Amino acid sequence: MHLFLLGCSAPMLPVVNREDNQMFLAGNGKLMCMVDPARLKLLVALHEQGTLHAAASTLHISPSAASQQLATLTREAGVPLAEADGRKLRLTDAGLVLVEHAYAMLALVERAMGEVQATVNGELGRITVGSFPSTISSLLIPAALMLRDSHPRLQVDIREIAAPDCRDRLAGGELDVVVEVEAEGAPSGDDTRCTRVELGTDDFDLALPIVHPSAREPSVDLSRLRDEEWVSTIEGDACDRLLHLACASAGFRPRVRHRAGDWTAILALVEAEMGIAFVPRAARLPVPAGVVSVAPTGHDIRRHVYAAVRRGSEARPAIAAYLTALEAVAARGYRPRRAADSDS
Repeated sequence: MHLFLLGCSAPMLPVVNREDNQMFLAGNGKLMCMVDPARLKLLVALHEQGTLHAAASTLHISPSAASQQLATLTREAGVPLAEADGRKLRLTDAGLVLVEHAYAMLALVERAMGEVQATVNGELGRITVGSFPSTISSLLIPAALMLRDSHPRLQVDIREIAAPDCRDRLAGGELDVVVEVEAEGAPSGDDTRCTRVELGTDDFDLALPIVHPSAREPSVDLSRLRDEEWVSTIEGDACDRLLHLACASAGFRPRVRHRAGDWTAILALVEAEMGIAFVPRAARLPVPAGVVSVAPTGHDIRRHVYAAVRRGSEARPAIAAYLTALEAVAARGYRPRRAADSDS
């Protein structure tokens, strides 16, 4: 391993981008020489110990090897670095300047190697994760906070995603983890580019206006709601498919009058008595005063929740740490996915 020795203090990590670095190297090549950290360590030991023999002993090398390293370092510097002072070697002014840089550069090497090791251990890194608003609040943020406690140097960036392009953004490297949902009975939509990690199932409740005849009941059979008007999510998304599948299993087709991509807007429409809706229980949505949540009976109404990563990237320590945090958070708020669910 070598370092570039410059006529200035060592740069701070992280290194500048590749193009800037290439320009820097091209413009300053004449000022550089290759320096081996082992020879810098020798110079530091010589400065601290005073004799080449003592310096060699400190570094566990032979005196002849130490002498050769000092000669090589002197040749690389182009000026004498040490001179005899009785039975000791005293650093010249040039040697003293170089030893000051050596302390800084060796510290930089230690820092760099420490951070490399930290990435291997999953203690350092940066990942970008994405999901929909309801699962951002119920899964992504709690997992990031959990990771902040256990891996404080691991940075997690969160993005809201749209279903049609999230897999392409994942495969292209823009995202490292996406959390997706699919309706009961929907095709899995597995992508050979990705690895899927099951997080569980999220049950749905009925959101009813407080004046609805069933608002005071502990539960409502879905078949009793065939004549209701509904508020749904974006047409064709997982939650909209779930609504239609659930109503079909109860023997009717829902009359969807209003649609919104935001749960706050959906609940506002319910509060305005413009329809009823299904809402995810684990999302812990702020329910308006004019809305009541009631459990549906007669049919299981749930969505499957899972994380997807680029195939093979689940072994990357930072991603593995975040997936572990996601699973821990999901275990607190989601039902485990049953074998029968996996076959649906």
